[in-house]
Amino acid sequence: MATIQDIADEVGISKAAVSRILNKKGSFSKETIQKVHQTAKNLGYTLPADLQAFEELDFKIIAAVLPLSNIAYYSILASYLEAAAYSYGYSLMICSSLFDSEKEEVLLDHLKARKINGIIYGSFTSDVVIDASLPVVTIGYQLNKKIPVVRSDNYMAGVLAAKHLFSKGCRNLLYISGYQVGKNKDERYKGFEETAKELGVGVAEYFTGFSERKKNIPSVISQMFIENPDADGLFAESYSLATKCLQVASDLGIDVPSKIKIIGYGNDNLSEYTCPKLSFIKENTEQIAQIAVAQLVEIIEGGQKTSESESIVPVSIEQNRTT
Repeated sequence: MATIQDIADEVGISKAAVSRILNKKGSFSKETIQKVHQTAKNLGYTLPADLQAFEELDFKIIAAVLPLSNIAYYSILASYLEAAAYSYGYSLMICSSLFDSEKEEVLLDHLKARKINGIIYGSFTSDVVIDASLPVVTIGYQLNKKIPVVRSDNYMAGVLAAKHLFSKGCRNLLYISGYQVGKNKDERYKGFEETAKELGVGVAEYFTGFSERKKNIPSVISQMFIENPDADGLFAESYSLATKCLQVASDLGIDVPSKIKIIGYGNDNLSEYTCPKLSFIKENTEQIAQIAVAQLVEIIEGGQKTSESESIVPVSIEQNRTT
């Protein structure tokens, strides 16, 4: 059976060009188009139905706007989004926003101009403006009530972390976060602080700023430990931040978990990267991705807003060696 490569060799053009001509895409001369079709006919080539469906993915694209695609968590989220999008016949375009609201505005305009079918918005830039004509679903943070959001039960994450540390005998707690919007909108902090208060335990909180890429984070963590020598329990808002805390504690000669117990937040894919193995509040990242894509496809193909304005995915606790 003849292949696209056979046609390309015969005509003297690229395989990609042949594929686009056979699928009636792109801009080619009438002569080239006729030559490709005639060669395909002469060779007895028939375009498979599954290849046709694959080529159609070019016109069904979801863009995922994420802060940093090179951070492990966002790479994992992107892989789940890609799998979910593919199951609906969409391909996924990953765009890194670098927590820059100005860049995100330009990026969103560019995506609209390219006629992207819809956008999964997973950044935390609170002042970005989303065009109402774009099908959008956000992950993690609700930009406004008109845009559906899919997120973990972040408040419960804080509750579980506080109760777990308390059950391990911790009475002097620390909380550290790189969350961009600060503690007033940090639901993990709220759940942690309010539960600790109910248990009669105080919390000293530290915020590193908008991004964990900042070089001063180890010094902030060191300062936190030095200023709180009696601290015996720590909840870090993200897995990577918890890992940094574990490293700094080791550098300072602070034994984990005998001197201080540390719990982070993340998913199973991240849990093998530390020694000792980190305890963490477990997010169902795969379910978040699946729900977000399903809701976006509902908006794209249904032509109206999804019935769910906010979808909250439960969290659980994974105890390992740091608590």
